[in-house]
Amino acid sequence: KTMKYCPDCDMEFIDSVHTCTDCGKILVDKEKYFEGKAIREAEEAKAEEERQRQLLESMSDEEKAAVKEAMEEAEQESRGRRRGAIPEPTVYVTRAERYEDLKSSASAFWIVGAALIILAVASWGGLLPVNIILKLMFTVLAAVSIFIAWKTGQDAKTVKGQIQEETEVTEQLIKWFLENYTPEQIDEIVHRENGDLQDEVLALKRIALIQDIYVTQYDLADQGYVDALAEEVYGQLFEDDDEETEEDDLEEEESVEEESVEGSEESGEDKTAEDAEAAENDEPAEAEASEDGAAEASAEADTPEAAPASEKDEGKED
Repeated sequence: KTMKYCPDCDMEFIDSVHTCTDCGKILVDKEKYFEGKAIREAEEAKAEEERQRQLLESMSDEEKAAVKEAMEEAEQESRGRRRGAIPEPTVYVTRAERYEDLKSSASAFWIVGAALIILAVASWGGLLPVNIILKLMFTVLAAVSIFIAWKTGQDAKTVKGQIQEETEVTEQLIKWFLENYTPEQIDEIVHRENGDLQDEVLALKRIALIQDIYVTQYDLADQGYVDALAEEVYGQLFEDDDEETEEDDLEEEESVEEESVEGSEESGEDKTAEDAEAAENDEPAEAEASEDGAAEASAEADTPEAAPASEKDEGKED
């Protein structure tokens, strides 16, 4: 079917329409429209370049350098990969894992299909009193389940034949990297491009560099597979360093705990010594208090008690 286009609105119309319904401009055929569009886009691009050139001429050298750097970074990011960047992690499913999933799915559909076949046979044989719609539904679902089970089983067989090939390729790629790069070389490149980094950031930069090397050397399209390779290589290259770091952290924690325990014990010993000294100081005071109490008791015993006043008066009258 022949179509017409509006050169201003970029809208498409059938051949029987002659003017644009939006702007009222006369429509043109396909060839003329795309030819004019290409010319218009070229003129717009040229005008944009001229505008940017004039803008750059009015800037200082520092501003020009900043703009140029920003444009280069934007261009690198638009390409999809930038050396040293940390890509989003993706999960890669190996052929062996895929095979197990397909085999499990096929088994599940075989079971469902068998159950539906039993229901269909029972319904058509009169053992299951249902209407014709349910009978047809059981039959169709049984057929669909059996077909899916068979198809999934075939896919599982195909994937099973790819497991050995994937394993060999993966081993070769890992071996190549370990033979051509050392941990020192990786760290040298990372530090040269990023400077000093914290341990967590350093680990991410290492993985990103390993991924970039694989993509550059082998042009691997599956990002999940690249991530899996990088993690495996990282584990073999830097596993000892990570274990040593963990051991150092554990030793540092144990040292801090020991110092804390020793400080608590010293504090307890100081407190015990202070309590003992206080007890020793209290013993002479208690002894003196006991002696004073005994002396007062003895003095009271030697002093005769005074006779009551009434008894003295009675003696005088006699």
